Amino acid sequence: MRVSLILFLLIPGHIFAQLIQNIEFEAVGKPTWHTLVPMGEHGTLFFIKTDQTKAKVLFFDKNLKKNWEKDIFLDVERSPTAYTFDANTATFLFRETSGMFYQVFIFNLADGTFKTEGFELREYFDDQDFVIYDNKIILAGATENHAAFYIYDFKSEEGKLLKTAIEGKVKLQEIVPEPESGGFNTLWLVKTMGYSNEKRKKGAFIKSTRLALAAFDSSAILINQKSLEQKAGNFPVTGQLIFRENQIVGISGQYQNISGDKGLFYSKFPVEKPGNDMHFYSFKELLKGQPEFQKKDLESIIKDYGFLPHQTISSENGFSLGGVFFKIETKNVTQQINNDNGFSRNNSGFGRNNTRTQSRSVFAGYHYLSGILANIDSEGNLLNQSRFDLNQINPQLKQSLSFNTKGSVAYCLKGNLSASNLNIGTKPIIYKLSDEQPNAKNRPFLPSYNEVRHWYNEYFIADGSKSRIEVLQMKPNENQTSEKKKKKKAAPTFTQIRKTIYLTKIASGQ
Repeated sequence: MRVSLILFLLIPGHIFAQLIQNIEFEAVGKPTWHTLVPMGEHGTLFFIKTDQTKAKVLFFDKNLKKNWEKDIFLDVERSPTAYTFDANTATFLFRETSGMFYQVFIFNLADGTFKTEGFELREYFDDQDFVIYDNKIILAGATENHAAFYIYDFKSEEGKLLKTAIEGKVKLQEIVPEPESGGFNTLWLVKTMGYSNEKRKKGAFIKSTRLALAAFDSSAILINQKSLEQKAGNFPVTGQLIFRENQIVGISGQYQNISGDKGLFYSKFPVEKPGNDMHFYSFKELLKGQPEFQKKDLESIIKDYGFLPHQTISSENGFSLGGVFFKIETKNVTQQINNDNGFSRNNSGFGRNNTRTQSRSVFAGYHYLSGILANIDSEGNLLNQSRFDLNQINPQLKQSLSFNTKGSVAYCLKGNLSASNLNIGTKPIIYKLSDEQPNAKNRPFLPSYNEVRHWYNEYFIADGSKSRIEVLQMKPNENQTSEKKKKKKAAPTFTQIRKTIYLTKIASGQ
């Protein structure tokens, strides 16, 4: 796999927004998904499924210099269920689409050597994330009515399922190792169900929700648990832990009011009185900007669009919350179907093809409408907010907006990469992968940015791509049909995709 590097000169002085490096490489076959894993100053890892049973893993240092590249056998359809990393290793967990077979890939970041582990889980268990130790993996997830863990020992090749005391319809929000104790912290969304017919358990609905913050030891035994309840009818529906110097200092997430209002919330940690320290920031307020959304458009966004949150970050002045609004886009595809059996009669006459057209709706991508950023102080007071209109469609659900502690935001805008330093109010600086103007015909073939992530310090990393379909013809086969002549059959053809990947490093912020 060829890797090209373009190095741009830096301008001395304060950093506002600069293009540092841009590299490109190709994946050939039938590439489907890819995963970008920024690892701070350790570097960044790029994992791409290149064909039905093949994948490539590339690891770059913090200057986007390729350290190593590995080809692996990977016979799974979906992207990793979860991944984790430290200074020395990166671990990916895959689950088969049919059955309950798991594959674990553990890469040594120094040289790319890796080992794989596999196991089966035949009990009902919805895995959602994991932590890994030297000789075992702990999957965190849910049974039908409890938060639970599945612990698998690689040496003994034995596994066991443990239910916890967290009861209800649960969804893991976060699992974070705790180096000092050797255990881990978890955050769960717990739904309490109600029924219109309580006796028969018919007509189920969500009665209430809460967030449960629970600490476990390395054997998945519960140490302690605290809850974050609703306040004024604002129920938490997602959550994440906020860290400062490796210590939990707050909890943020999304809320929904029984009236239909939605937005973001922040709560101090530790939670002294559940709900009392919660602060709410309605999407109606955070989506303000120029041009203004019409009331009906704003209601449609809140009702019909999902919200992909950014990791909340902390600084000396407080915290930054945000994310992007998205929804699934579909398109109508028309195809011709031949119903001819060789002897059919239709209006056109006897024995002619009886064809019809059929239209169906297919997945076109994820439409990212707008992104928001809210800055709050340590007491939860809203300092300012910003809105960024993206208007972009991506094939995968990816982070299309990111921000850092240096006061800058970077986001994908109509296939380009945009960066703004909000501290000095500069206009966005836009980076393009192509100078060609997109139109309906060439848009699918032009390179575009799909994702941007905060990397480390003032640096962001973005990935983009373009694809080209190639039709290849194999050597023709000759078939002897008689003693006097040969009849040549049409040479079989097959298609492959030549996908060019772009990784771009930019700096923005003071």
